[in-house]
Amino acid sequence: METLSQKIDISGLIACNGCDLLLEQVEVEPGLALFCPRCGKKLQTPKKNSVDKTLALSITALLLYMPAAFMPLMTLDTLGFKESGSIVDGVVRLYDKGYLFVSLLVLLTSLLFPLIKLSLLFVVSLSLKLKRYPDTLPLLMRSFHYLDEWGMLEVYLIGILVTLIKMYHLANIHYDLGFFCFVGLLFATLCSSTAMDEHLFWDLIERKGEI
Repeated sequence: METLSQKIDISGLIACNGCDLLLEQVEVEPGLALFCPRCGKKLQTPKKNSVDKTLALSITALLLYMPAAFMPLMTLDTLGFKESGSIVDGVVRLYDKGYLFVSLLVLLTSLLFPLIKLSLLFVVSLSLKLKRYPDTLPLLMRSFHYLDEWGMLEVYLIGILVTLIKMYHLANIHYDLGFFCFVGLLFATLCSSTAMDEHLFWDLIERKGEI
């Protein structure tokens, strides 16, 4: 007679993140999506060549990171006086003016967290591409998932756009190379998150590529 303590095989089941409903694992073609029949939450959105695309985009973003962070974004020319600055310059100036909390917040959300997030994504996707599965890979994947909500480059871009609107009639604005690198960094970061098939990544990590 089977006992309650007998192990139950749940390898063929998935749980909904919204309502915890257990569902049988089914194959979903790239371009389609799997939704929970009870709460309607999207469960899977398979993407074609997800590992390759994510790796390429994460490399692109990392290459753009340094010029985007340290090179001047734009130059304001007012009555012959020119002023330019980078993201790092903005953090330093906020700190010098006594806005310690704001400078720390900008440092974390616009510089540190995006760099860590992109580095984690690069390491994870490279490991999956090379079919190497170290014991730390699940931890790196979980860390990326948690940091994904803290990288706020798009908020910084909104701040730049607000500044441009306010200063449009007061100064001549010249866009520097750092601005285009920053836009490219933001675009590559967003595309890398979009190209990543999280369900596939976790399956590869848990089964060590045997899918």
